Amino acid sequence: MKFIERLRSALVDDWRDCWRWLSVQAAIIAGAVAGWAASEPEQFARMMEALPPWARPLVGAGVAIIPIYLRIYRQEGRSDGE
Repeated sequence: MKFIERLRSALVDDWRDCWRWLSVQAAIIAGAVAGWAASEPEQFARMMEALPPWARPLVGAGVAIIPIYLRIYRQEGRSDGE
């Protein structure tokens, strides 16, 4: 029981609504892209080759940076009690 109590104290009050948060959705998409790249490297490489050379580094940066940015950015319609 101690573990469950500790877990509840670590969760945000509205954790059941987390599927609505844009940052969580972005993290899920980034994880799916990374998982796909790891499981199907040949197909991922073909997709990357189809992109223009200047856009290729943006894929990795976007997968890494967008979920982090959305997590720290204050989203409209959300109130954290302030």
